[in-house]
Amino acid sequence: MPFLFRILNKGASARVASKWDNYRSASDFWLIPAIQEEWNRKITGDKNLVYEEYVCDKYLKGRDGLEILSIGCGNGIHERPFARYNSTFKITGVDLASAQIEQAKTIAAEQELSINYISGDFTKMDFKEGTFDMVLFHSSLHHFSNIRDFLKDYVKPLLKDRGILVAFEYAGPNRLQLKKSQLTAANAILKQIPEEYKTLYDGKTIKKKVYRPGLLRMLLVDPSEAPDSENLVQGIHDNFSVVEEVRLGWNITHLLLKGISHNFINYSGETQSLLTDIIRQEDEFVMQTGENDAIFGVYKK
Repeated sequence: MPFLFRILNKGASARVASKWDNYRSASDFWLIPAIQEEWNRKITGDKNLVYEEYVCDKYLKGRDGLEILSIGCGNGIHERPFARYNSTFKITGVDLASAQIEQAKTIAAEQELSINYISGDFTKMDFKEGTFDMVLFHSSLHHFSNIRDFLKDYVKPLLKDRGILVAFEYAGPNRLQLKKSQLTAANAILKQIPEEYKTLYDGKTIKKKVYRPGLLRMLLVDPSEAPDSENLVQGIHDNFSVVEEVRLGWNITHLLLKGISHNFINYSGETQSLLTDIIRQEDEFVMQTGENDAIFGVYKK
């Protein structure tokens, strides 16, 4: 109960900031090189080409002095490639988590990159309309409520007429409450995985079942987690025209590999074979059901 009272004494924004200031990703699927390469392949056609470089070469090449805004930037990992691509780009990163922002500032300084990082609530910041050539969301747009109106009221006005929105986003069920069909498929695949690959990060416990995340704990610790994610794609389409959009899946791998991803980091033949089969089964699930829980897209006003 003391934990519950401590959490409830914080406001929603403070809980979100606290969660991400203290969060350390130790065994999440996005850390697996083979998963990252699969996303690169689907987005750019090259497993070694990340989307940031792809966007620069395709949409920003030869355009000096562009203004770029990254909303929910975390520790700045996705702004740095743009800053390295063209030192004249004027890049601003915004995040609620002050510790993450301080880390982003430190890394940018160490790498001699000119990026302006700001800690605070984006919706309360006074950016001038028509300022930015590009707005970036990397796994952050799904943390906002009422995404359609949020984009209409807070994001779209900030873009110049030729500006683009770039999004790499979870777009599945709200609050990560996977559908029964997803859980059934994920647990069927989990049974196929050798036991040594199912050891949790504590090194002792074996993952035996894929569950939906607990709603109460999620609401207490991070009330911003996917409140309107299932409407994310439509919210973008209602406000922007699609330049390109790619379905990334995530229907199964997201929670199937949570807690056991550290076992899949290595490049051994067995590991890569297992991941290839898991990705294949997820792709088949997406094709059969027509469902999709993540997208990469470029959009214009």
